[in-house]
Amino acid sequence: MQRIPLTSHSPRARLIAIGGGGFAQGSDPALEAFVLRHAAGAATRIGYIATANGYAATAITRFHQGFGSHCAHTTDMPPGMQGAPAAQWLQSLDAVFVGGGNTARLLAHWRAAGLDRLLLDAAGQGLLLAGVSAGAMVWFQAGLSDALGAGLAPLAGLGLFRGSFCPHYDSEPQRQPALHTAIASGQLPRGLALDDGAAVLLDASGVREVCLARPDCAAYYLHARLGRCFSRRLQASA
Repeated sequence: MQRIPLTSHSPRARLIAIGGGGFAQGSDPALEAFVLRHAAGAATRIGYIATANGYAATAITRFHQGFGSHCAHTTDMPPGMQGAPAAQWLQSLDAVFVGGGNTARLLAHWRAAGLDRLLLDAAGQGLLLAGVSAGAMVWFQAGLSDALGAGLAPLAGLGLFRGSFCPHYDSEPQRQPALHTAIASGQLPRGLALDDGAAVLLDASGVREVCLARPDCAAYYLHARLGRCFSRRLQASA
């Protein structure tokens, strides 16, 4: 795959960013398979963090149903876990999956509880990160979010990976023009836009693989030149 310059400052960092869909919608089992293939396969111990959706019971149940029969162990982080118990929980896992929802709520809670630092440290030690929508956007420098209640606007993330991230590129029509404008004007840096059903694997060198779980979905790399936004469709990995 041609190099996409969305690199990480952490040499061991790996992220599977998903645009939408998957177990939360009862669809796209290829996305769960993609995550497990890059963790430890059937031996994977994977945890779920549901901060962004308010620890919704339905989402947690669907996580266990989606992954439970395909890996060694599933677990979900209880509300309020932080400090040493949270660090120990992360150390027991091969991968962690962050659910979608409200990005601003996720960031505020993680920062208040110190989970942002724990998760970044765990990623630096080789823990595979995976996330959908808000759970993917949070790892980049920035993204377009409606979490602040005033329409789509740039929101800074944790910056583990350079660039920006936009989920639901095909299913929320307002995202495409807003994203193109933000990148063309320099409000957002160059980055990825993923349809529902699309996922990418990134490591310290940038994008490594693309998974397209639906026949009509796509992943794009967007960048600005001379005040305009340009996009390039990424090819699915063989």
